[in-house]
Amino acid sequence: MKPVSFFTILKSEHYKLRFNIAIWLFLLFPFIITLCIDVYILFKHADAVNNPAITFDYNPWVWLLGRYIFEFYALLYPILAAVLSYSLCDVEYKNYGFRLLFTRPMSKGTVYSSKIVFLLEIIFISSLIGYLTFLLSGFALDKLLPGYKFSSYNDNILMVSYFLYLFIALSAVSFIQYSLSLIFKSFVLPISFASLMTIFGIIAQNKDYIYLIPYSTVWRLNYCIYSGIINFSKGEYVNIAMCYSLSLSHFLYL
Repeated sequence: MKPVSFFTILKSEHYKLRFNIAIWLFLLFPFIITLCIDVYILFKHADAVNNPAITFDYNPWVWLLGRYIFEFYALLYPILAAVLSYSLCDVEYKNYGFRLLFTRPMSKGTVYSSKIVFLLEIIFISSLIGYLTFLLSGFALDKLLPGYKFSSYNDNILMVSYFLYLFIALSAVSFIQYSLSLIFKSFVLPISFASLMTIFGIIAQNKDYIYLIPYSTVWRLNYCIYSGIINFSKGEYVNIAMCYSLSLSHFLYL
């Protein structure tokens, strides 16, 4: 019997998960957060709506819009990545999906790698939606709050860098969570671990060992935004590379 190709398995992943709630929540999360923050900003700065006389003394992309949106990203994105990773496994746990898959001519590595590629696709699309909605939000606020002068600042490179690094950081977190979901086969343990590490990473931001916690990287990007320079430390690059390597080794071992 002819082995099932990688692309056939990947196509089946798209078909099986096209109505998955966790996936759609992850994809629409940046849009929902940005919309809510826009409403909050307009409500809080109601006096400045269509009033050029009221100005904002700082970069509104960073200190008005990004200040709120990126903090929600740092707090909730790692947890949603954990839910997303678990949902890819949960669809197979139901009705013994993995057992049925492995009765067919396909290797375990091909099945697990197809799910990883699908996971990266979802994270990339969500990051892209976040970037586009952030830009559209700024352009809309520039019209509604003319005195804040969003158009006077060009932070496109800074924002592209932020969302690129966000994609890398979330990929590392998702790899860890996917491995945990395969090991424990439980919703509670992986999600609890992600929540605990995210909170711990925020509390321990000033510690020397913080680069060892991938869950803290998204929060640290906020400080990079405020400083105007987006980058990872050497330790963070090494840590993220180790997350990738260990996760891939785990999949090959399985």
